[in-house]
Amino acid sequence: MLEGIIDLVKDQVLPAITNNSAIPADKKEVAVETTTSTIVDGLKEHFTPDNLASITSLFSGGGSAGGGDIVSGLQSSVVNALSEKVGLNKDIANSIASAVVPAIMGLFSQKVNDPNDKGFSIESIMGAFGGKGGGGILGALGGLFGK
Repeated sequence: MLEGIIDLVKDQVLPAITNNSAIPADKKEVAVETTTSTIVDGLKEHFTPDNLASITSLFSGGGSAGGGDIVSGLQSSVVNALSEKVGLNKDIANSIASAVVPAIMGLFSQKVNDPNDKGFSIESIMGAFGGKGGGGILGALGGLFGK
């Protein structure tokens, strides 16, 4: 599942960076890798049993503060990583983060809420990031989304 998540993230990141003429050609590959790893690491940090209210908010489409905290935290991490590790200016880094993070989270939300996509659930995402899936509170959370 983790590999599938990484692929989903990279599929969103790759065109946003490779098609951006403001990023020097010699920095595109490292920008893709940095953005992808920063988002995946950020998801690992946020997708924990202690953060269930924010995760529920994020995937319920309600857009309340908790889900927004995850998105803004991920965006901030991407901007910092692209600025510090790749050397991009903050405006370019912000434009990338503002484009890819909401798109990725929207895609995750679609997949989690799709009753035909049984392989993609909150439990499986959290399990991929080292949390425990299946029973207890996570099973109940999955029930909220019909999975």
